[in-house]
Amino acid sequence: MDFFAHQDRARALSVRLVLLFAVAVLGIVAAVNLAALAGWHLLFAGARTPPYFVATNAFVVLLIVGGSAWLERHRLGDSGAVLATRLGARPLDDANPMHRRLRDVAEEVAVSAGVPVPGLFVLDDPTINAMAAGERPAIAAVMLTRGALERLDRAQLQGVVAHEFAHILGGDAALNVRLTSALYGLYSLRLAGRHLLESALDRGRQGNSPLSLLAPAAAFAGAMVSAIGMLGVLAAQLLRAGIGRQREFLADAVAVQLTRDRDGLGSALRRIAAEQATPGAAAEHRAADYEALVSHFMLVQPTGAGDWFDSHPPLAERIRRLYGRPMPPLRDRAAAVEVTIPAGPARASESIGARLVSHLRVPARVAAGPAAPDGAMGQGAGAAAGPGGEDLRTDVLRWAETMAIAADDRPAAVPLSATPASALIERMRTSALNREDAGRWLCALVAGRTGQCGDVESDPRVAAALRWLLSPAGASLRVPVLELMLARFRRWSSAHRREMLDRCRRAIEQDGRVESAEWVHYTLARHRLLPQTIGHARGAVTHRAARGRAAHSRALAALFAMAAAVGEASARTTRDTLAETAALLDVPAPAATPDQIDTVELAHALDMLVTLPPLDKPMLLRMLARMARTPGDPDFDAFLRAVAAAIDCPVPRLGLAAPPQAC
Repeated sequence: MDFFAHQDRARALSVRLVLLFAVAVLGIVAAVNLAALAGWHLLFAGARTPPYFVATNAFVVLLIVGGSAWLERHRLGDSGAVLATRLGARPLDDANPMHRRLRDVAEEVAVSAGVPVPGLFVLDDPTINAMAAGERPAIAAVMLTRGALERLDRAQLQGVVAHEFAHILGGDAALNVRLTSALYGLYSLRLAGRHLLESALDRGRQGNSPLSLLAPAAAFAGAMVSAIGMLGVLAAQLLRAGIGRQREFLADAVAVQLTRDRDGLGSALRRIAAEQATPGAAAEHRAADYEALVSHFMLVQPTGAGDWFDSHPPLAERIRRLYGRPMPPLRDRAAAVEVTIPAGPARASESIGARLVSHLRVPARVAAGPAAPDGAMGQGAGAAAGPGGEDLRTDVLRWAETMAIAADDRPAAVPLSATPASALIERMRTSALNREDAGRWLCALVAGRTGQCGDVESDPRVAAALRWLLSPAGASLRVPVLELMLARFRRWSSAHRREMLDRCRRAIEQDGRVESAEWVHYTLARHRLLPQTIGHARGAVTHRAARGRAAHSRALAALFAMAAAVGEASARTTRDTLAETAALLDVPAPAATPDQIDTVELAHALDMLVTLPPLDKPMLLRMLARMARTPGDPDFDAFLRAVAAAIDCPVPRLGLAAPPQAC
């Protein structure tokens, strides 16, 4: 599944959304004017309509519908956290084991997808559902219901989270925000009519009020506007269904691609199907008005009712496409997941994601093991089959790094506890983590030197983990562990994040020069920790300079000079690949790459390249991948991930790295 093409389709749907919204508004304007003319002739038979009668009605309707849509778009803003908060969702509480499990899963899926971890929220709702919102991955948010946390096992939760990540990657989350604004505008006329009718009835009950004389006319107008507003509601439902149910099928496919586990998402959907088939389930879940308005955001239709106006395809069809055949609903084996995670340092090492990809290519028949029976969860040996007996200490998440996996192969897993890195991640995921330790660890992974950023590490196990990650044996896990670290630190205030970045920068510049590996890891950290600030800085670049083909050409020259240095590419390979890339991106081919690589110029180059069309960005990354002398080299993979973070593009799955070596 190519989610870059999915992104392009989402943008095409945005254009269709604008056109359909305009058609719906014109239809409402025509209906309002017809009703107003009929009402005028009914109340004032034979009298001529006032001047600009039709134009005034049209202006009022456009003001209500368009103004409401604009106001809602302004209220929602760009960040998905606004919508989650408006629905009543709350941020995760790390004192809650189920919330910690969700954060761990989200961080691991984010590293696999090559995107920042979005904001995470929980809605107090007993049903199983989820949603994602946000204009771009760096400021997106994912919300899950309490029912999803309580009743899904870890593999199912991973599949649901990956589905929501797929919506973020594909641009659906941004499209849904625009769709919500349009729907709110179309609903607003009915709301205005209802408010006018209720006000008129209240005035009518006050017989001694001078305004009570106008109550009948106001009540008639309110009833008419409310009735016509039903056209807006109908148009909104048609608009929501017409934007494309295919997006859910695409997100399901991308989720399976990210997790390498069809049964995780599949069994979660089957559990939801069983929930919705329960008599009285729809009546039990009565969505609030605004929650019903944003139902297109959800993993499944909240009420489970299937009709022409649904924004989601039938649940049974989604399950059939995942499994290739119809599958029965999956009944709960217990009321809730039993989560047993010891607090603090006593937490077992297996609870942090017991397996990491080793990047080895082995036959699927060896890695997969015996086929699981129908209805079995996507779990491995050592984990309970049902949610009721789940023990997160025997977690068997397969953390698939961003590597290309052939159809007949899958990555073998190495227990994380077999590597020294487990000690560092375990400390990193404790609630007692302090900023001094965090800054020292981040500084070591970014600068590539332990003991460079303050006091020597007091915990010998953590010190050994840092040394191992910076050695050739653990080089392939340095960036994944750094990504997990950045995901955890991103929750802190911008002041603390800036302080940690300044500390890393001082450590890098301490010897008077900046190595290419130092620039790579610092760039990755900067774009992960301060995405919004960097986005504002890019806005200072003039539109002409950012969009100019000559500016893109200069940016390519600087970027390929760094790629040649990191990948140890020959001058001929650099020249030929740069020329081919320029032709593919339709920009003038640079005459040559600069002899000296300036980090300021590189940062400016990335700010230029972020304005490339969405489908050109993965093409650029794939061309850069050809500059590596050794495919799968950890240093060059880190370079690609840093560039991808800088240009707001998920990391394509590009080749294989050497496996980490257990100690």
